[in-house]
Amino acid sequence: MSEPLRRNRDFVLLWSATLSSTLGAQVASVAYPLLALHLTGSAVHAGLIGSAAMAAGIALRLPAGALVDRWDRRRTMLVCDLVRAVLVAITVTGSLLGFLDWRMLLGMAVVSGVCGVFFEPAETALLRRVVPAEHLPRALAHNEARQYGATIAGPPLGGLLFNLGRTVPLAGELLAHLLSFAAVLAVRSPTPVAATPTTRTAATAPRLSLLREIADGLRWTWRQRFLRVLLVTAAGFGLVFSALTFTAIVAARQSGAAPADVGLMMAISGAGGLLGALAAPRLQRLSPTSVVLAMFWVAAAAIPAMSVRPTAWTIGPLLAAAFFLAPAANAILYTYQMTITPDHLQGRVLSSLALIGGAAAPVGPLTSGLVLEHWGVRAALLSIAAVMGLVALGATWSRTVRHLPPLDRARAVG
Repeated sequence: MSEPLRRNRDFVLLWSATLSSTLGAQVASVAYPLLALHLTGSAVHAGLIGSAAMAAGIALRLPAGALVDRWDRRRTMLVCDLVRAVLVAITVTGSLLGFLDWRMLLGMAVVSGVCGVFFEPAETALLRRVVPAEHLPRALAHNEARQYGATIAGPPLGGLLFNLGRTVPLAGELLAHLLSFAAVLAVRSPTPVAATPTTRTAATAPRLSLLREIADGLRWTWRQRFLRVLLVTAAGFGLVFSALTFTAIVAARQSGAAPADVGLMMAISGAGGLLGALAAPRLQRLSPTSVVLAMFWVAAAAIPAMSVRPTAWTIGPLLAAAFFLAPAANAILYTYQMTITPDHLQGRVLSSLALIGGAAAPVGPLTSGLVLEHWGVRAALLSIAAVMGLVALGATWSRTVRHLPPLDRARAVG
């Protein structure tokens, strides 16, 4: 019997490192636009920084997955943290000495975002090596709690630190990346997952061109029935919630909510996800199919309920309800993914899921904005609810989802 997670030194270090790094990135998500506004007074420049960083991340998502499969994952995380720490140190120095301008800030934000695209699949793939298979569901649930906690705490903390001085949040981000670097450095270099006769390790695999490796990863992902279902449902869920978040903010403002009330509404919704992440280990004891389908149908019921009285104080709790089961369902689905995917393909499969699953998300705010402008808040919410209903119906119709095996037999979905 393997040791529990709390006594798994490498998991605790890896979890802490990624918490620190994620919190630093969330602080930066507020600090960089605020600093750009301070430097230029232009909302366009501030928006360009975030958009350029996201665009670079999308463009490099698949190559990053293939390269992560080639490289040592622990070393990849160390390099990413070190590069980000150096960039933030340059930014702090430039701000203090007065030679920082928005173009430097843009370049640094883009490179930092690119580092995140490499860091994330490397961390998730490394998790499979430091956590025994029977503890993967609980480990992934802890990761969900980490993500929600950092998302809730990071942006307000960034705004608070910026009020203390424009370089203060940057100093906080620098400290976060240095702490992450130290924690990853302390992780013992893990032994690769043992290869089976049908798999191979990165060391024994013949080296192909990068494009061929990317294509192989996409091809392998699409051939797995479970991963095809996961891709489609993740894309639908991403589309729904990107549109819903935007619509909720517009609805709250149109109902007379102050900016602080909008922030509280989003904090309430995030708290629902955090509570769900904390409850995930208990929820995972239920039928996997029940948890996954309940996530879709609770969201499908909560969204039209928002249209009855679309104010910040009704939308916030309903968003929290919609988010509550997502961490447990995500942990279940990604346990299956990590279990059926050979170690030498982990980076590529994770990047494929992140790219394709999130590809529809940018469409959400634009489409919702068009509906809001022509037909109003209630029509937008009901339209989003209809899409969510289709996603829930598709998941319910899928034999793969309806017959998910217990987590200790996760390989059966492959």
